[in-house]
Amino acid sequence: MVSSLERLPSRSKRRRVAARDDDAACPVYILSGEILKQVSTYLSPPSRILFAIAITRTNNISPYETIMARSRSNKNQKSPPSIAGTDWATLDFGLIEKDLAAKLSDNDIRDVLLHIDSANKFKRLWLTNCTNIRGIGLRPLSGSTVIEQIDLSLVGKHCNPSNIMPEPPISCDIVLPILDSIISNETLCRLKYLNFPKGWRMRAYNTAKSGSSTETQSIFQAFLARYDQMLQNRGPTKNHSGIDLEIGIFGRHNSYGTQYNICHQCTKLFRHDCPVGDDYAEHYFCSACEREYCENCVTTTGCGICSFGFCVGTCITHSCASPNCDEKVCDECKQYWCDKCYRTWCDECCSRNCLDCEWCTKRYCHECSENDEMNGVLRCDEYDCVNIACSSCLLKRLQEGELDCMKCIRKATPLIKQLKDENKELKDENEALCQRIQNLEKSTRLLLMYNRMGITSRDIGYRYRTRQEPN
Repeated sequence: MVSSLERLPSRSKRRRVAARDDDAACPVYILSGEILKQVSTYLSPPSRILFAIAITRTNNISPYETIMARSRSNKNQKSPPSIAGTDWATLDFGLIEKDLAAKLSDNDIRDVLLHIDSANKFKRLWLTNCTNIRGIGLRPLSGSTVIEQIDLSLVGKHCNPSNIMPEPPISCDIVLPILDSIISNETLCRLKYLNFPKGWRMRAYNTAKSGSSTETQSIFQAFLARYDQMLQNRGPTKNHSGIDLEIGIFGRHNSYGTQYNICHQCTKLFRHDCPVGDDYAEHYFCSACEREYCENCVTTTGCGICSFGFCVGTCITHSCASPNCDEKVCDECKQYWCDKCYRTWCDECCSRNCLDCEWCTKRYCHECSENDEMNGVLRCDEYDCVNIACSSCLLKRLQEGELDCMKCIRKATPLIKQLKDENKELKDENEALCQRIQNLEKSTRLLLMYNRMGITSRDIGYRYRTRQEPN
């Protein structure tokens, strides 16, 4: 029996279109190419390509072939509309949502690269947040003589690659043959900047430092050497770019395998094609995002504690707590703070504003030490005493008989009184708890006795109420 509701006509204001069998999977096929082109203008460049692939039919017809056919049949139209666009010199997956980029597979990346003929069009490729790929989707780039920059670090601009957890599955064994096919022809190759995943670089650094080697790491280190030699052969002689392969006391582990003398943002060489007025732009390596920049593109500054360089406003955001100091402090060094107020100072200001206990790791600034003498870190100003310690450590040394300075003993005296007061409070609390336990045990014994006598709790309550009532 057919329901009466099913026989009623639809009151929806939307036009109902009976989808054909081939359009059932994707209703947007009924729209013209011009409409889809206008819709795509509101999307970011990577989203336009993904949109193209998403509505492509599951057959051998190229993307939008059916949709574009309607527009091509219009004789008045000089050129067919291009939904995905034609200017694909740069593709950055950081322009789409991070969660979406993290879900893209190798098949998705391959379809994107094939759709826009990446081997003949791409100049720059950033696989930002594409943490789900192994690298096989990059095969359409094989043998490209156009590509100039490939960023495989999988992190966005001014982001620390150490924050990717767990390590992405991108495979060195899969990607390196593709890169080899690009750099094999030095005459036609235009590749001038590569940024590798940090996991590859750190394993290669540890391998080179220890002297041991695995087959995979040997392959990666051999590729680094080949790529570095290609860059050096390209010149210029004095200011060529290269790969940092330095090991030892002067080689920072986070810069190993990165490219130097070239800006990550504009890919211009240091002191070659990156001028500033009559001089050349200086280049700086950021220890957070682990990339090198020129001063034209990014403003960098040194940390006031470790002196390493960082991008201002993005990779380093903490300032020295001293009002007359404009030094910056990186995240790694921000641990050098006051344990009370958590303010951070640069190396020079910290020595003037903070005191470290000689016997423990406690650090207090002068202000917090003065406001909290019971827990602060104080310096003894006696002539023959050089103790810098917190009250807890002074008390411990006093109990062990290792404290002979009377002024230090007087500093520990308030703590002794505080401990006595705390012990008295704990003792009183313990006695109260013991009394409560005794009362509970007494009540339990009475309830058991009443239970054996057959007296219920209702009877006890009744007898209590009648006893309280006046005669």
